[in-house]
Amino acid sequence: MQIAPNESAPPTNEALALDVANTPIPLDEGIMPIIQHVWNYKLFNVNETTITVSQLVIALLVLVFGVLLAKVIARRVGQRILPKLKVESGPAAAIQTILYYILVTIAVVMSLQIAGVPLTIFTIFGGALALGIGFGSQNLIANFISGLLVMLERPVRLGDLISIGGDTGVVRKIGARSTHIHGYDGATFIVPNSTLLENTITNWNLPDRAVRSRVAVGVAYGSDTSKVREILEQAINEHERVIRNMDNRVLFREFADSSLAFEIHFWTHPRSSLDKNSIESDMRFAIDALCREHDITIAFPQLDVHLDAVAPIDIRMHPTRQD
Repeated sequence: MQIAPNESAPPTNEALALDVANTPIPLDEGIMPIIQHVWNYKLFNVNETTITVSQLVIALLVLVFGVLLAKVIARRVGQRILPKLKVESGPAAAIQTILYYILVTIAVVMSLQIAGVPLTIFTIFGGALALGIGFGSQNLIANFISGLLVMLERPVRLGDLISIGGDTGVVRKIGARSTHIHGYDGATFIVPNSTLLENTITNWNLPDRAVRSRVAVGVAYGSDTSKVREILEQAINEHERVIRNMDNRVLFREFADSSLAFEIHFWTHPRSSLDKNSIESDMRFAIDALCREHDITIAFPQLDVHLDAVAPIDIRMHPTRQD
């Protein structure tokens, strides 16, 4: 009687993992068999492919390391390489963001391959997954695309003083999903990027960072208007924050009810909305001091009452009665 040789195919990795998982652990041989058993333990099957603990752990480590490496590479490219190539900050930020997500996608694909998850599985669930993402991530995708457009078109830039929805502040960060605006009271407004493109905003720093301020001044009737103009021009010229070569001017607005209404326009480079308010406040202090120095009266609301009577009105003063 002859024994036929074993011509069966060599065991696959999935079979070995299954055998190891089903093999009793010899507790008297030390800790290594236990570690090996856990390391090769079969968790589940994906499309007839066995996923073990070792594959999952290595895949997660590759994913975490890949995401961290993607962030470092994108930051180095955005902060060191692109400035040397004289790429402007807006396009550079867009390139940095796109590069980051490309590298993260590569890390995800590599981790799936290491885990043994076949990419063909996404063709099975692709339709349902795309439909779910379409409904659940519509705003997220819109904000992401809007963020890229903001970085490329640069309707707002880092450091710009803008007003949107009644709020005014300085742009501190333009991210992939939202833009951070620092208000004058210390609060930070987080505005979705799609809002910046879909709504009207006021950018006080376009085309450059110079901002025009307006300060209204009312003087009493009878004041020397030529002297008032000289005082207001002096206040503008003596302020250290005013840009000298800009269109700074003094305007005689109107003959108001209780004053001769003037308005001054001057240009500065405010660092924030609070700084702009401080500059305008300093200008009012300077105008008040100059008006006092030259005996110009700052007007205030007044009301004159005229009584028309046929006969003279008899007015008598009586002392107040004290109890």
